[in-house]
Amino acid sequence: MNKLIFSLLIIVSWGCASEAADPIPEHILEMEDLTIYSMDTKPAATISFTKGAVYGESDEGFIGRMGDISVDRLGRVFIADVQKQLIYVFESNGRFITQLGREGKGPGEFSYVKSLQTCNDFLYAFDANFGIQRVSLFTLDTLATGKTIVLARNRSEYISLAKTYPGIHKIYLRNDCTYLAEFVTHNSNPNKEWQNVELWGLLHFLDSTGEITSNKLFEFVEEIRTYKWGLVPIKPFFGNAFIVLLSDNTIYWAGPEYFLIKVYSPEGVYRQAFHYPLKKIPLTQESAGEAEVHDLYIQNMKFMDLPQTWPVLTDMKIDDHDRLWIATTVEDMTIYEWWILEKTGELITKFEWPRDEPIEVVKNGYMYTRETDEETGLQRIVRYRVEFEDV
Repeated sequence: MNKLIFSLLIIVSWGCASEAADPIPEHILEMEDLTIYSMDTKPAATISFTKGAVYGESDEGFIGRMGDISVDRLGRVFIADVQKQLIYVFESNGRFITQLGREGKGPGEFSYVKSLQTCNDFLYAFDANFGIQRVSLFTLDTLATGKTIVLARNRSEYISLAKTYPGIHKIYLRNDCTYLAEFVTHNSNPNKEWQNVELWGLLHFLDSTGEITSNKLFEFVEEIRTYKWGLVPIKPFFGNAFIVLLSDNTIYWAGPEYFLIKVYSPEGVYRQAFHYPLKKIPLTQESAGEAEVHDLYIQNMKFMDLPQTWPVLTDMKIDDHDRLWIATTVEDMTIYEWWILEKTGELITKFEWPRDEPIEVVKNGYMYTRETDEETGLQRIVRYRVEFEDV
């Protein structure tokens, strides 16, 4: 029955698709509960942006090296400094408030503050240093240092985690402040320069105390790294996988090769998928130069085992209305084309945005981007008011 329904869906959806789209691979066509949308689907709305507050300069000077950012329900902006290992806090209007934490291994201190997220009344700062792997909590009402939680202390109980390196790669906070944790592993022993190695992501649930509470939900290729002075992530060429959680903890997964979004239940069980058959962009030294890829990588492209095309998807975000924001590669290497979708996959709108101004967060009716001052080279976060208008 599923195959019959699916075949009819292809006729309806694919029949009006542009001839410019690439053929749909067989492994995608064989997926269960798959919806295929035409790449010529018309947007349901237009979108506009109004530039507003700027964040990045504190009373202590400029941020050393900007890491992850988070925004709370009051519009306050938290910016990690991965050079100084602390967190800057700004009012919604851009005024600097204070800084949290410092470099170290004690409570509220960091070795490598990798990600910031908020849940209920706390800011969660993930320290990804392999020897630490913990989160530090700061209360949002007083910004005081709270407890520190060591993650995955019971990992030895799970066979799938026995050989993972370097441990927890990413964490995703669920709506009850428990965790979806992604561990990464690889089984390769590279012996030559520019040899590719697949890093696999393994998803497990952790409870609020940091203990692992589930066997592996599913696994996937997180990214491909190349052996050169260690395992180097050359993301412009290979891309990486993306995971976002809806407000009800539904899991959305996407890889870089196709505009294919897989949907999993809050328990990690596959539900459905949707696909837009886009035209892939050829990967060449010329296009790499236009994309401002590092000269070292461009000069050595002839020695690398590279894909023939650029990653189709380059980013995926979720806003606080459970809308998906997905960045795609287009022929103009100075921009990405962003698609905004309903959680069911229907297109809301599209817009173009500069590659060198990545979108970090969409929340409270605002979009927050990372921008670099051309003269000083310093980064800052810029907020834009987002408005939709039905077509």
